[in-house]
Amino acid sequence: MIEQRPAFMACKNPGTGWRIDILWPDGETEVIKGFITEHDAAKWISEHSKTWQESPDQPR
Repeated sequence: MIEQRPAFMACKNPGTGWRIDILWPDGETEVIKGFITEHDAAKWISEHSKTWQESPDQPR
C-alpha cells in the first residue's frame, strides 16, 4: 500500500503576507498564517515539511 503524505503550498493572502496551505490525504486543509514574504513561507516548508510528512502524530 502506498502511504499518502500531506502536500504543502505557499499562498499569497488576499491582503498582505503569505500563508502555507497543507492539504492532507483525507481532503482536509490546514493553514499556517503569519509569513511576511513568499521566501519566509518557502523556507518554513523546506525546514519543516519533512517532519510533518514522516510523523503520523503531527497535530491537525
